[in-house]
Amino acid sequence: LLKKETVDLMMSNHLPPSIKNIGINDNRVGIGFGYGFAVRFEESDWGSGGREGECGWGGAASTHFWISQKDGLIAITLRNFMPYEWTLEKELKTLIYDAMSD
Repeated sequence: LLKKETVDLMMSNHLPPSIKNIGINDNRVGIGFGYGFAVRFEESDWGSGGREGECGWGGAASTHFWISQKDGLIAITLRNFMPYEWTLEKELKTLIYDAMSD
């Protein structure tokens, strides 16, 4: 459906270097914005943690998805929990990435 170049463009950070923060928290180091979702341009522990090159987004009621094109991975969590919290995503990422490295 989409050319590789289009997907690469969507998953690239399009914010200028002068924008250091994409939200209300000052600790979103390594997080930028692509076409439609946040992109991680360096590894960090912010939010659910993650690897460079991931993209994803969280929504209301603790819904979340992330894509790691490098690892061939798509994960979706759909919970009905307010306020939003990251516990499941952090634990799931750790389990998945640890299993992939074994």
